[in-house]
Order: sequence, then structure tokens, then C-alpha cells
Amino acid sequence: MSTVFSHIVQKRLSRENENVATEALSYILGYSQAARKGMMNLLRGVVPELPELRFQTQQTEGNSRPDMWGYDKADPRVYVENKFWAAFTENQPVSYIEQLAKYTQPTMLLVVVPDAREEMSWRELGRKLKDAGISAEVHHAASGIVYSVSTNKGPILALTSWKKLIDALELEAVDDQAARSDFLQLRALCKAADTDVPISVEEVSDQRTPAFVLQLSSIVRVATEKAISANSLHKGRLKPQADWERIGRYARFSNEQGVGVWLGIHFGLWKQYGETPLWAVFSGTDWGRSHEVRPLLEPWATQNGVFTASEDDNFYVAINIEFGEEKDQVTDAIAKRLKEIAGVLSVLKPNSADTPSNE
Repeated sequence: MSTVFSHIVQKRLSRENENVATEALSYILGYSQAARKGMMNLLRGVVPELPELRFQTQQTEGNSRPDMWGYDKADPRVYVENKFWAAFTENQPVSYIEQLAKYTQPTMLLVVVPDAREEMSWRELGRKLKDAGISAEVHHAASGIVYSVSTNKGPILALTSWKKLIDALELEAVDDQAARSDFLQLRALCKAADTDVPISVEEVSDQRTPAFVLQLSSIVRVATEKAISANSLHKGRLKPQADWERIGRYARFSNEQGVGVWLGIHFGLWKQYGETPLWAVFSGTDWGRSHEVRPLLEPWATQNGVFTASEDDNFYVAINIEFGEEKDQVTDAIAKRLKEIAGVLSVLKPNSADTPSNE
């Protein structure tokens, strides 16, 4: 349900969703003892030893500026980082973990994201820890918390969603009419931020967006041509294809009787899973053969750190992009990945099924 609060924020302050939601959460925690109890119950589900905390927003120490701090007297014990769809910065989570490690332990970094972003955010946070040489072990499960790990630096990293966070706080604030009313407003804002993002002048006038999409399209085209030249893909009479959700082309691995695939920029999968704009899509038809492809590619993907997903009868393979490299290196890496996929699928029997009309 939309509220006047969510309407005004989305209409006038949509680029400030995270800051507004953080200030709203801090405001409720500031006046509602029941809401604070709900917050402490959630946090102590992960770190039982935490003392009573007071919460403040937008404090800065060095390069660290988490959205909300949980203080024990003068020392922070908890950082809360609130996200909707903005990317994680270079400081998140590594610098926050390193900063928390300097204080009295135990400490905790709690990341709050939309429900739909839970898995991709956790993968991204895990990669950032690994790249920084921070080891992590799975922490015990806690009510309202989706994931949590203990780090060798000391602090615990945990993740939850806006819905689960608000649910936990509302459970304790059931008799606090003011808090319940404010949580209704906050929940409406979170829902609007997930589903209804007004278009801004800045976004429309930012020419980097079309330049980036055109660059991606060129990368897909060149990488596909390289894969065809290397006999990893076969295009025959198959055509490029675009619709409201994706831009790419149809092809087969690796000859005219191989498995059919769609390759390209898939905006829907990009938004849903993050990872990369480029995807290989295998349908459940006799042409795409997803039911045969998935048992082969899933073990290979796990071994090589490649993300896959499935929905209905479709099977999706993320085609990652090399960052900070020249175009030739980027397209070579994609063509190499396609060659690896072709090798895995080469054990399948030939199939000359025509491309279905709905593909």
C-alpha cells in the first residue's frame, strides 16, 4: 500500500531512498523502546553478548561512513548498512570490518537489502571478503537473519532484508501505536523503492548509460564472432534477436546439430541476479535442451565459480566480464568461456530440432 510519505519521497527524493529510510529507522529506534528491543533481539540472535545500544546515523570515522551506528557508551559495536539497489562501495564491507575490529569485541556489520537482492548481495560481499584475504566461517542461524559469518578479523558480517527487519521490530512494537504507524510508512517506502523508481532528469540526460549499453552490445557481437571462428558456436541462419528484456542472438554449441542457446544482454536477469549483464539462456524446448544441459553445466559452474540459475524450464549461465581490461581482452575472455561451455556440452547427442517460433 502506498502512503503519503512514500509518495513524496518517490516523487521528490527518489535518489535519497536509502538515506531517508535510514533516518526513518533511526527516528523510530530513538523514541520507541519496543522498537529498540526488537532491534536488539534481532542483533543478539547473531551476537548474544551485545550490550544495550543507542543508534545514530551518518557518523564518519576515517573512510568509514556506515548508514547507522549502534553505540555502547562511546564505542561502536554495530554498523548497519542499508541498501536498496545502489552498488556496494569500495569500503563495503572490508573497510567497515577492519574498522570494527579496532573496537571492543564482539562487533557486527549488518547489511540490509531488498528481498530480491539477498542472494546476489551475499555473493558480492563474500567475493569482497575473499579478495581482501579475509576468511569467513558460517555463523549460527538466527531468526530474521538470512546469512551470517564470523571473520578472522573478529567482527561478524550478517545480512537481512528490509521486510525481515521491519517484521522483527514490529513484533515487539505491537502495542506501540506510534511506532506501528511509522513502520507502515517505512514499509511502504521500501516497497516503492523496490518496484517504482521514478525516472529523473539526471538519468535521462546521462549519456554514459546508452554509451555503456552500446559498448556491451559491441562486446557481445565481437565475442560471439570470435567464438564462431573458433568453432565453439555455430550461427547458420540463426538471427540476432531483441525484445523488451534482452538484446542478443541465437546460436548453437558447436555445430548445426548442437544445443541451441540465446546469448546477449539480458536486462531482466541482470536486475534480478546482479552478477553480469551478459547471459547464456537455455530453454526447455528440444532446441534449448535445458533438462540435459543443466546436469552437465551446474557441476562445471560450481568448480569454476560461475553463477547459474533456473526458472520454469529455462536454465541461465552468467557470462562474466573482465573489469578494467581492453576490449580485445574482454572479448577474448568471453569467447574462451563460450569454448569451455561448448566443451562441456560436446558429450550430448546431436539434435537437429528447429528453432521454435517463440524463440
